[in-house]
Amino acid sequence: MNAVRRGIGSVIALAACILPDRDIRFESGLENESAVRIVQRAPITAQMDELCNPEDPNGDFDDAFCPQVMRTRASGLVRPADGDFCVCPSPGGDRRAITRFEIYAEDADREGDRAKDTLFGVALLDPDLAVDYPWDAIAYDRYWEPGRAGERISDGNEALNDRTAPPNGRDPGGLTVFQLADPSPNRGLDLCNQAGRQLAPGMHTLRFMVTDRPFFRPPAFGNDGEAFEQDGDPVFGAEQPGVPDLAAGATYATIDYVYECRDLTDVDAECACEEAGE
Repeated sequence: MNAVRRGIGSVIALAACILPDRDIRFESGLENESAVRIVQRAPITAQMDELCNPEDPNGDFDDAFCPQVMRTRASGLVRPADGDFCVCPSPGGDRRAITRFEIYAEDADREGDRAKDTLFGVALLDPDLAVDYPWDAIAYDRYWEPGRAGERISDGNEALNDRTAPPNGRDPGGLTVFQLADPSPNRGLDLCNQAGRQLAPGMHTLRFMVTDRPFFRPPAFGNDGEAFEQDGDPVFGAEQPGVPDLAAGATYATIDYVYECRDLTDVDAECACEEAGE
């Protein structure tokens, strides 16, 4: 009996020494705890849209039914409203260019109340065909400068008939927008003729990559195979957009748009090419 009492007393004493873990916080040691992610607009029903965007713009609205980002182009197959996208003779272009559009991304890494990471983007053409030299897939730099940083925007927008709101049920991740647009305000995106190289007729993929570190820069080496140094520090080569700097802790996300370019000489193609000088 005494042994039993001693055993019970030991358990009680041990339990008294156990600390609750609700106030314990662990440091991960990681400099990049949150991964970047592409944010696409979720489907919204007519009833949800009515609650988010009432007929009276000054009336009450319920932002719990508002999407996180503005209306933009969804990933997947891209088609013109009529006819075909076509490979057109140069100079000139395709009259069936698509309108400019935005790509949104978020990253929850914070420093106090501010976003910690800058997000960078690049447009790639058929990247699966450029596996030996991924940077050879860089394209459409007329529409987005490779490796350029996106624009940080606030969560929630009061645009008429297109309100947005921070996500429900979780903390906002901090949005960054990348707008793909032609520098000329009245021109759209000519997918088959403005990639920076000649496109063959057939199916193609425009992939936009977002990363939370500047893109990879390789060490510079001399002809003797020795790495260059300056004042004891390594010298790096040019940035390679499309190659995330994983060694620096980078995370990345991608979104794909697939489209077909038809041959102007194909009798079954319905093309609308511009004349030179238009």
